[in-house]
Amino acid sequence: MALSRHEHAGGSLPTQLHSIAAATAAAAAADNTRTEEDGDMPAPLPMHDSYASPFLLSIHDVETLAQSDGFEILREHLAAHYSYKLCDHHTPAHLENIGRWLMVRDVLHALLVPVVELFDKACSVASQATHASKLEDLEYAFHGQARSAFVWLQCFLSAEKERDWCYTRGCPACVVEHSLDSEFSIRLLYAACLLSDVHYPFTIEGPTLPSFMFFLGSLERALAEDHLWGDDFYELMQPKAVATRNGIEDLIHQCLEIDVMLSQPSSPSTDPSTPATSVPASPVLAPLGGTPMTKVKRSKMARRQMKLQVEEEQWMEEMMKKCDELSLDSESGVRPKSTQSLDAVLKAEPDVSVKELSAGE
Repeated sequence: MALSRHEHAGGSLPTQLHSIAAATAAAAAADNTRTEEDGDMPAPLPMHDSYASPFLLSIHDVETLAQSDGFEILREHLAAHYSYKLCDHHTPAHLENIGRWLMVRDVLHALLVPVVELFDKACSVASQATHASKLEDLEYAFHGQARSAFVWLQCFLSAEKERDWCYTRGCPACVVEHSLDSEFSIRLLYAACLLSDVHYPFTIEGPTLPSFMFFLGSLERALAEDHLWGDDFYELMQPKAVATRNGIEDLIHQCLEIDVMLSQPSSPSTDPSTPATSVPASPVLAPLGGTPMTKVKRSKMARRQMKLQVEEEQWMEEMMKKCDELSLDSESGVRPKSTQSLDAVLKAEPDVSVKELSAGE
């Protein structure tokens, strides 16, 4: 079960807070680092430990993010369109430290939102493929690891608070701390880091985000320092996160395959508007009552069986004709020509006259 530590709180961020965050973005990013020269953790902030972010970034990581055009565009978008108000629990003594939370919040947004968009795309593709009336039936559009990943994401994202966390809505500090709230959130965050090198085909072309594999080190340190999870939990979570990553990758490929299949035009054998071909249409593939159904491409075995069925019918027809010809040859009567009608055959036979006798004769 998920072990919640804090409740989410949303609202609007004061204008002065926006100006401070914009003016101190670089400084705040540097505050959230540790030096690589001494290898030690950053110096404690002049505030209570409960206000410290559980995730720490190295100077190299911050420089990598600063050089990414895609991540900078994302940060500008979030600063312009997202407004936040720190909850009472996380109201810091110094407002300039808000940059520490915003930096990690933006990283979480870049990691989690693509996964949610992928799941929504998978739901749309599955709905078109299955015409399911129930959400729990959408999984039948997929198979194997992709189906397992789809069901797992469906269960996780069905909770409104988890979807809000993926979209990083609410207090930035609450969003960051919710990352360690449950095994499921840790697993998704771990898998999202592994997926950061995967190209999402459903996203709009343009500046790309960098790889966030470096954030796994921050996650490992945060779990090790957490009193609930401890040092060993990161290694225990690794197989599950890898399985989730593999399932989501398979889900991407199956979504593309189904999407391509749905976009293909109807085949001549299943389209009622085209003339009938020598191969009869399969009743399984034909729509019932004019209702559009899923376009299914026959396999090689199915096409071979259909061809054999047509050849068998033609062979049976030839055999029936030969049997009719043999039966007519064995009869002593006049054998009609192929151009003769039945009346002509009957007239060719000798007539037999019958004379009736009256009772007096």
